[in-house]
Amino acid sequence: MFCPEHPNDPKATATHTVTLRQNRIMGITIPVAHDFICPWCWVGLLQAKRLEREFGATIEWVGHELFPKELEWPDRTPAPEPPANRPKTLTRFEFLLVADNIEMPIAEKPKKMRTFNAHEAVEYAKTEGLANQLVEALYRAYWESGLEINNPEIIRQVATGIVTDLDALDEAVTTERFKDKIVPFDDVSYSVGVYNVPTFFIGEERYAEQPYSALRKAAQTELVQAALARATSATPG
Repeated sequence: MFCPEHPNDPKATATHTVTLRQNRIMGITIPVAHDFICPWCWVGLLQAKRLEREFGATIEWVGHELFPKELEWPDRTPAPEPPANRPKTLTRFEFLLVADNIEMPIAEKPKKMRTFNAHEAVEYAKTEGLANQLVEALYRAYWESGLEINNPEIIRQVATGIVTDLDALDEAVTTERFKDKIVPFDDVSYSVGVYNVPTFFIGEERYAEQPYSALRKAAQTELVQAALARATSATPG
């Protein structure tokens, strides 16, 4: 749940539009390591959309599969009940939701769902320049509608109206055409510096499980540094 940055303010909207145009000219690409089943990554999707709106950022989605088929699903042990007289304290994730003014969807979701096929579909969508649209559609299908987005039939259903060649999409998924593009947890992800998803790569820094305020500041800094670099390179002598 987001409030618009400049509600009903034509002057502010015009200023924002000019700034957005300048940001697009500057160009800022932000790789984001993610996985569809992670609640932090649902927040990350919404944060990425804000970065697009505010800074004209290009988001480069990089699939990091939390539970590849080689990794067994862990058995979760219920947390012990706190003392009855202990006040409730927020978890890190609950703090993030408050900080970013987000309410989580309440749809019932598939249990122990792997995501390899969904990431394969996104890699195919990149070949058509439509990854961003498909990523958002898959996230919404899972988190808002509770669909099993690793099922090839569901993937095709979600991709309809987004991807142009659905048969080529199906083939990419069934043949694992882009297997080398999908990063499995744990060790391989760790080797490239991803220990949590989402991880936003902004400039030379990584931002994992951060509130939007931190990502916004990082994007602003990166744009300033890019502008200084351009100015320096354009200076004679």
